[in-house]
Amino acid sequence: MNPSSWEKALTDAYWDYRWQRIMEPLCDTFQRWKAGKLGHADVDKAIDEAYKEKCLINNLLGYRPDRAVAVIQWWDREWFLAWIEENRPPAGVELEAPPAELVD
Repeated sequence: MNPSSWEKALTDAYWDYRWQRIMEPLCDTFQRWKAGKLGHADVDKAIDEAYKEKCLINNLLGYRPDRAVAVIQWWDREWFLAWIEENRPPAGVELEAPPAELVD
């Protein structure tokens, strides 16, 4: 796998992961609203929160793929480390050094 393909695979997997984290609570909110357990204000708030998260992810994934990978690896470290366990970076991919505030 070449570096570009690996970066694309990572950003695609991250989009899927974040999409589920955005949509599952929203779907749950709609189901609870439909069952009469939540009011319109609760649904409105959930939609706003989901929209903000979606915009954040859209902005991140709008970066150059190598930059998006650099941000993802420190922004969502646990997810990134789990993903690269199964998807080792190919030759030519250099992972970013941790930000200074994360280094002891």
